[in-house]
Amino acid sequence: MDDNNINPERVYYNYGGNFPPVVLDPSEPAPMPPESSKTHPKLITDTTLRDGAQDPRFALFPHETKLRYYDLLHELDNGTGCIECLEVFIYQKRDLWVLEKLLEKVYEFPRVTTWTRAIPKDIKLLVEVSQGKVKETGMLASSSDHHIFDKLSFRSKEEAIKSYLAPIMTAIENGIRPRVHLEDATKADIFGWVIPFMKLVMKETEGQARFRVCDTIGWGVPDPYASLPTGIPKLISTLYEATGAELEFHGHNDFGLATSNSIAAWLYGCKRVNAAFAGLGERTGNTSLEQMVAALIRIYGDPGLNLAALSEIANLINTEVCPIPPKVPIVGEGIFTTQAGIHQTGVQRQMQAPGGLIYLAYSPTLTKRDYEELNRVGSLSGMDGLVAVLNRELEVMGEEKRYTLTSRAVKGVYDRVHQAYDGTWNDREGKYVNPRLTFFEPHELLEIAREFERERQGEG
Repeated sequence: MDDNNINPERVYYNYGGNFPPVVLDPSEPAPMPPESSKTHPKLITDTTLRDGAQDPRFALFPHETKLRYYDLLHELDNGTGCIECLEVFIYQKRDLWVLEKLLEKVYEFPRVTTWTRAIPKDIKLLVEVSQGKVKETGMLASSSDHHIFDKLSFRSKEEAIKSYLAPIMTAIENGIRPRVHLEDATKADIFGWVIPFMKLVMKETEGQARFRVCDTIGWGVPDPYASLPTGIPKLISTLYEATGAELEFHGHNDFGLATSNSIAAWLYGCKRVNAAFAGLGERTGNTSLEQMVAALIRIYGDPGLNLAALSEIANLINTEVCPIPPKVPIVGEGIFTTQAGIHQTGVQRQMQAPGGLIYLAYSPTLTKRDYEELNRVGSLSGMDGLVAVLNRELEVMGEEKRYTLTSRAVKGVYDRVHQAYDGTWNDREGKYVNPRLTFFEPHELLEIAREFERERQGEG
């Protein structure tokens, strides 16, 4: 091993628990590499059943649910190969059972891969249990000095390289491509350890190894002027230019930048992005798979994915794993619903608008969400929203009657709704008290409308 390029000094990025600073260099933006087979076509890999299953909101991702998730992920990919693979553990009896059942499905995409530690014992176990059916495995190779010395207690950076290289070569000898996971890369010594290590692995594996660049604690930023090691554009373009290796990015969402960092990684040299459905994972979670699906389509075009599967997967996770927050982009249950009157007016008028949708980013029917309720009636709602909700309730009940903006009953409902949210005036206290704090349900609004109509008939 050529140790000449290994930095013997330890490089730490310790900010004492404070927010890590972002250093910008306005004189030198990261360069975008030319398109090649090492960078394109852009692919998504799935870690929902591995890193996503480590989410602290639930104790177990059920075994049968994992199998159904794989089926739906296959439906989402729809034969495109863009959802290239998903990864699973192999350590417990349940892991081995799940791996066996996944392999029995014999889907071309996503392919089944595994995750191991960088120790020969794990590779030998993988060879034994997969019987040649697993052709690629992730291998953890902690890359920051903080991990190398403080977590793993290696005596030198050279010792870490020798330790990681042994299982990598064991995998090659057994016909398994190693996907080396550079854990904590956004805190690593890039020129003094990461690049020399990658070059050695590429040499020893004759270019067969791939690398996953991991933003393990979400320090990365997507700005092309951000300095190493936290600037994702510079990190990815630097590693690609120095090694020519196929790169994959694995992001975490500690600062809410996992998706933007993953897109930046694609743009600056990564062929693959690793993601978990609904951002499941440790702490704030991983890059969201459904958001990367949307990004893939918006930037590179739709290869033919079956987007209807996204809603099915969301329902599966919601009912069998853990609740998905209703405002999560793409798959949240409440993402198309509006309360404000001005937005509700736009939503109603966009149906015939020559300019297209006004207050929706895209049509709910794109992901087969044609059942969506677009309006909720609250303290900021207007007449258009009331008409939409009332007519939807009438339609559900099978009635032919419809209200319009000029219906007196609608104005009556509007007034009573806002009287409820005003509350009752209290002369002694000189303020409104006991305002309503909840939304009006459709059946309530329809009953108010009918009560108003009965009152007017009585007056007549």
